[in-house]
Amino acid sequence: MTEKFTGYDNSGYVDDRPAYVISTTHGLIVTTKLQKNEDDDDDDNNNRDFEKLTDDVHPSGLLIFNLRKQFFRMIEERKETVIYGVKSVFLIAFIVYFAFAMSEKYGTPAFPIRSNVFRGNSGFAFLFLVFFFFFIFAWERILGRTFAQWYENLPIAKYKREISKFSWVWHLFVVTAVVFYVGSTVTRARNYVSLLGIVILVLLGTIGSKYPHRIRWKTVFYSFVIQFLLATIVIRFEFGFQFFEFLGKEVSTFIHNADAGAMFVFGKTYEEHFFVFKVTSIIIFLGSIINVLYYLGVMQYIIGKIAWFMQKCLHTTAAESMTAAANIFVGMSEAPLMIMPLVPQMTISELHSVLVGGFATMAGSVLATFIFFGVPANHLIAASVMAAPGALGFAKLLLPETHQSKTTWEAVKNTPPPEQHNVIDALLTGAGHTLKICGYLIANLIAFISVLHFADATISWFFNLIHHPEINFQFLLGLIFYPFAIIIGIPISDCLLASKLIGIKVSLNEFIAYQELGRIRQLRTELILNNTFPLYLNGTLQLPNDVQMLWEDSSVVILTYALCGFANFGSMGIALATLGVFAPTRKRALVKIAPRALIGANMVSLMTASIAGLLYDAQHAVTAVTNTNFTSV
Repeated sequence: MTEKFTGYDNSGYVDDRPAYVISTTHGLIVTTKLQKNEDDDDDDNNNRDFEKLTDDVHPSGLLIFNLRKQFFRMIEERKETVIYGVKSVFLIAFIVYFAFAMSEKYGTPAFPIRSNVFRGNSGFAFLFLVFFFFFIFAWERILGRTFAQWYENLPIAKYKREISKFSWVWHLFVVTAVVFYVGSTVTRARNYVSLLGIVILVLLGTIGSKYPHRIRWKTVFYSFVIQFLLATIVIRFEFGFQFFEFLGKEVSTFIHNADAGAMFVFGKTYEEHFFVFKVTSIIIFLGSIINVLYYLGVMQYIIGKIAWFMQKCLHTTAAESMTAAANIFVGMSEAPLMIMPLVPQMTISELHSVLVGGFATMAGSVLATFIFFGVPANHLIAASVMAAPGALGFAKLLLPETHQSKTTWEAVKNTPPPEQHNVIDALLTGAGHTLKICGYLIANLIAFISVLHFADATISWFFNLIHHPEINFQFLLGLIFYPFAIIIGIPISDCLLASKLIGIKVSLNEFIAYQELGRIRQLRTELILNNTFPLYLNGTLQLPNDVQMLWEDSSVVILTYALCGFANFGSMGIALATLGVFAPTRKRALVKIAPRALIGANMVSLMTASIAGLLYDAQHAVTAVTNTNFTSV
């Protein structure tokens, strides 16, 4: 509290300006209120407790100061004209640059387009971006309002409530279209086992739902429909695969910018300590960038548009929809950075959706690692994309919304920017926030993995007493997943190995599981190329006891989907650490719903695998380009 102070002399100052005091808990801070002169340039009063110098000013310097002040005053009086002029100059400069960029002599023309529109067509990509941003600008300024007014004047808009009563006709049409497509394109009877898996997973989710009477079936149904459409586009159509391959590469390229800072701080060997140096550097880099985008209002705009679309399609809220989309490209510890200011305001169901989305999806930055292991690139990308809407569906199935959300599109649209002074302050503040995340993340990961190793060793010791030391926590998880391996469409001959790989993913991590899958696939390819695979398949030749094999091609593909995601116990520690920093008051709720979210995420992976098993046919599957080291089964 600030109050007028007259009881003490302020001997530190020689003038007679009125003195003030600021009351504090431990005493009084005496200050002097300085009068603001015309040449006072300290608008923020940073020097209000200091007496101004009274030395004579330099005449030439004073002349420059006055001229500069007059110049800025003139600009302030004609602010709109000046801004219009600056924008015009930039627009003219961009038009000139665009003309040179599109010319064949000085730039990179947009046409002709090569076979893969997303590779080696930078000119066309630039042209597309220019038209895209021009459309966004025109929509926000003119087209959006015009379209809204036109729609409101349509006769159909007046009868919206009456028409909504017949929405069941649309739902029936969607179901009929999906059934017709599956029936006309799926030629192998074995694929329909996966259809049974889809039904069983939805049934189990309903039985295990915390509030089965509050499930919004429209949200659940259309999340799976979107998942089905994405699977069809990526698996069956070359354009869809190329598009998501392109997005994954571009996001990975952007994330690799963090390597420069990591190398400068930690040295060239920083990748040898992958998690401590590599992953934390990415988190700090993304946290800084995203905080700047929040300061500029960009993130609010992006979240708002995604939220609007998802609310129309799935009736999910802004924050959970944004993280679901972000998880396709960034990791589970980076995606919540997109909604940092909104996390404390989220309901339990929304937090559950964020956790399920983080556990169920795969970051674009790690896809290259798994492709290097030998995992089919097109199916890996499809799995990552399909998991996003599936995560929202299962999240709302297992823990339906029971409260009014505060992160709707309208709320996000009016979210104030961070209280930073400028872009540099926003950048540094974002970096500071993520540093705390990194500390919690490392501590939780060490704790979870160490405890799991102890559980493995303890169980193995007990079974060693009866001469079966191979049975451990990982092995028991594999047995639990054996029936699920059957229902997602994996042939019986491969189910035991498939369930073991799923158990490895859940108990340890997806890196080890995919590495083993890549090793099996590489050996399988070698046997096929030297024409010995049929001999091993019919039993004429025998593989060594320590060599594992998947005998059906569909097993490799379905497992690629089933292993996708960060749904393991170590990831639970990462997620709790990240969200706990954003919302310390919600830690208790997060810890309570995390196990349910982990189960839900694994159900998402199994659902994705079931849909892939239903649609997969080697004759229709897209084959990736071989000269990029991408292969397809």
